[in-house]
Amino acid sequence: MRVFSEFGYDAYKEGLAVGMSGDIAEKYANYVTKKTRQIKRNRLQNSYVDSGRNKVYQSEFATERKFPEAREGMSQKEITKYFNRIVKSKTYQSLVTKSGNTNPRLEFMREIRYNVRTAGNATWSRVRLQPSCGMNKWVVLHELAHTAGHMNHDIGFRQTLVKLISRFLGTEVAKELKRQFRAHKVKMSVSQTIKSPLKWLEDYEKMAVLRSKTKRAIIEARPI
Repeated sequence: MRVFSEFGYDAYKEGLAVGMSGDIAEKYANYVTKKTRQIKRNRLQNSYVDSGRNKVYQSEFATERKFPEAREGMSQKEITKYFNRIVKSKTYQSLVTKSGNTNPRLEFMREIRYNVRTAGNATWSRVRLQPSCGMNKWVVLHELAHTAGHMNHDIGFRQTLVKLISRFLGTEVAKELKRQFRAHKVKMSVSQTIKSPLKWLEDYEKMAVLRSKTKRAIIEARPI
């Protein structure tokens, strides 16, 4: 017995109506369910997946190389003042989602560990900075984008980060970050289009043919 979500059952019936087999109609129903949830949540992955993190980091590093002032070291006093300014701003407050925190606290890691990869980290309630490499504006903005309600690096985080960068580092820096996102194939929005049964079936059959050709090529390339 097949079990569908509230979106999937109607999609399953639509698939059958255009001549899909039960198994193919079920695949279409699963596609519609997944796509509907992505649109509703403004996320490409579920909460436990953060597959876009490395590409986001690469885009940020490329942007920072063009605007090195964003990574200039600051004192604890300067960082605290900068952090509080952002948190109290209308910009940050307007970006905080229902799962975010309008008043996160700032902490500093006790040990200064050199050669460490983590410049900072964030939870729902606080931001922690690494004294050896996290005392700069970019890291503060990155971590505050997390506290606004985006614990992974998906669409919502990217949109929030760009808005914070634009407001507190400048529009040119934000434009460059968006350019780097495009260059690294980091999506900034979730497509709002859900394919019709016939369009989905057409694309599904094209991919099936492509997968078959690829599999055949691999088999033929194997040494005898």
